Amino acid sequence: MMRKLISDTLKPSGKWSIKRLSAFTSFWAAIVYALIPLCVKPFEVHEFVFVGLLTYSATAIGLTVWNKSIKSDETN
Repeated sequence: MMRKLISDTLKPSGKWSIKRLSAFTSFWAAIVYALIPLCVKPFEVHEFVFVGLLTYSATAIGLTVWNKSIKSDETN
């Protein structure tokens, strides 16, 4: 089940998609970074790091969607 989910999400055409992989990784890195203070008390979360990781994730996903829309426009 998990292998199928990873395969369908991160390897859409049988090859690893670097944009999807980087979006997935940066999203979870942002979540982990935001939750570090729960375990390490003197740790300070900087907002620009958190927002930067989420922005990178959103941009990578947006580029994937935009490229797909361009390809579908060219075929029509």
